[in-house]
Amino acid sequence: MKTGLSVVVPTYGRVDLLENLLISIQTDANQIDIPIEIILVDDSIEIEYSRIKILATKYDARVLTGVTHVGGKRNLGAKEAIYEYVLFLDSDVMIRGGTLQAHSDSLNSGNEEPIGCLGQVIFVGESTLAWEVVSEMQLTLPFSYPLVSKTVPWGPTANMSFKKEVFFSVGGFDTTLPQYGGEDVDLGLRLTRSSHEIVTNKYAVAEHTIETWSTWKQNFKRLWYFGRADYYLMLRHSDRVFFDFPTFPMLWILQILTSAMIVTIRGIENSLLLLIGLICSVVIYHFTYGLIKKQLESKLWVHLLGPIIFIIMDLAKIWESAKHRKFKLMFCRVKFLDNLISQDWKEIVASAWGLTASALFYFGIVLLYLSRTK
Repeated sequence: MKTGLSVVVPTYGRVDLLENLLISIQTDANQIDIPIEIILVDDSIEIEYSRIKILATKYDARVLTGVTHVGGKRNLGAKEAIYEYVLFLDSDVMIRGGTLQAHSDSLNSGNEEPIGCLGQVIFVGESTLAWEVVSEMQLTLPFSYPLVSKTVPWGPTANMSFKKEVFFSVGGFDTTLPQYGGEDVDLGLRLTRSSHEIVTNKYAVAEHTIETWSTWKQNFKRLWYFGRADYYLMLRHSDRVFFDFPTFPMLWILQILTSAMIVTIRGIENSLLLLIGLICSVVIYHFTYGLIKKQLESKLWVHLLGPIIFIIMDLAKIWESAKHRKFKLMFCRVKFLDNLISQDWKEIVASAWGLTASALFYFGIVLLYLSRTK
């Protein structure tokens, strides 16, 4: 197989963002001696496909079609790649100078172990409230793995390279997974389970536009999909599944069931007190979480909204688990990093205090209710 780097980009629309990426690849490629090819795998509508074909001609890229699944697009691009190393980039990123060299150096280090290289993804652009809430949560930690770990079990394929031969030795991306996300997690865990090592390189940097994360509508859909994807990841990687710390959706569902049972037994007299208790329980959880999570110069109101991120994902996981009658998985979680506890510690502490405050308040409301009813 030829020595060089094949850059594979799955595309669907986003033509202007794609051109920015192609310019950045061409600029970086002109500064190095490594042979580079660019492969676009597209399933855009006809008008946008025509524009992408024009861009491909302009920036010396190949365009492949016939696949709609994003994992299938990456597989097809990698299959048609002529070089031994394959770099996957998302169409809404731009790479900084030195990124192509950094990926090549990591994969060509002479060590037999590294079969993949994960680069940084830095978010740039005009910030919005929806983005600020997401960015303050651990949800974006995988994009900065190269800053906290030298090796990882998986990484986001917005900026990640592999040795082609090893990539296909585990079958590439699993296209049987529902398209909720998580295919990059699944691939990484299959590779590293086979005693392969994915290294990180902080000098391989892709800038990701905030534009595609800037609205609540975009993020609510994405978060719901992420939560549903967790269910399928737990099925495939049971060796990395553990019982989770209690989450607020679990606590609130328990409080609702408790309220319903009490009202059934004691009657509806003063039941408004329990309803108020349930509403205040949510507020107290968010406020306590926000106060604990708030850091110097950060915005309290951003942290107050932060738990919404994981509440949506938890509810989606619970929904998918219940739908398939895998009730045990409602209370479980995937261990995404081997040092997960240390990386998630601030999140765990804030959530634990929020749960404690919410539970104690609701317990006090129940005692008050019982004292007022016979």
